Amino acid sequence: MKKTVLSTIANSGNKKFKIPKSKNKEKDADIEILGDDPDSDFVVEKLSIDDVDETGLPVLPTKYGNDDIAWLTNFAIKKKSTNAYINQRYKVKIDGLSAAKAAGKKILIIDGNSSGDVPTVINDKVDSYDTIELTDGDPAIGSAPP
Repeated sequence: MKKTVLSTIANSGNKKFKIPKSKNKEKDADIEILGDDPDSDFVVEKLSIDDVDETGLPVLPTKYGNDDIAWLTNFAIKKKSTNAYINQRYKVKIDGLSAAKAAGKKILIIDGNSSGDVPTVINDKVDSYDTIELTDGDPAIGSAPP
């Protein structure tokens, strides 16, 4: 899957990173990496939600069933020491996730490792503080319908 890196996100300290939206349809995301690894061993990259493949089709799916998908954020977390995507617990906070869930929207994730090219519904992981806990370091997060 093609991945365009838009920027590298500065570490705010204590393994916390703020990924700003770059388009109106996106949302800011706050990342907190859990575990005992040193604060300096992580790189967080903001990825495009608008990449297309060699035929001009969107890389990220645009539909979940009959519903359109609004991709809220796309990022990658890597370990500097190995340059590999992390596979450890971290939290993502995106304002409005719990309200979207309460309104009957599906909160979706897609990553190149566990779900391949098929979005997975993760409503059960969204808490009342708009936070989800993930382990795969290469997710796109969205909702359907938008």
